[in-house]
Amino acid sequence: MGRLVLVVDDERDVLDVLTDVLDSLGYSATGVTRGDEALKVLKKKKFDLIIADLIMPEMGGLDFIKKMRKIRKKTPVIITAGVDINESKIDLRKYGVSDFIQKPFRISDIGRKIENSIKNECIVHGKNN
Repeated sequence: MGRLVLVVDDERDVLDVLTDVLDSLGYSATGVTRGDEALKVLKKKKFDLIIADLIMPEMGGLDFIKKMRKIRKKTPVIITAGVDINESKIDLRKYGVSDFIQKPFRISDIGRKIENSIKNECIVHGKNN
């Protein structure tokens, strides 16, 4: 079984494609459509990485990260969005976000960014799993 990745995206089509891509790349992906669902899953299971959409109804990506950090302080997070993050003036680093993937995404970008985020987490926190 590959590394565990939690995907949070309110768009079911995007969620399905992303989890299928992750599975095909050798990861074990779990997908949920809402931030509150993701928080419940995180209380029960530890993931190697979280990929979350920036803009979601009810609980947006940044609100989700703030609440998630109370449960899983060190889990790397990649944010996805259909907007250019550079134009939004949001400093994702202050939320502990390790990377950003702009939608529509390329499969090659996803695999590379996931590996970099997990590798950096292992270096920073001394994990070797």
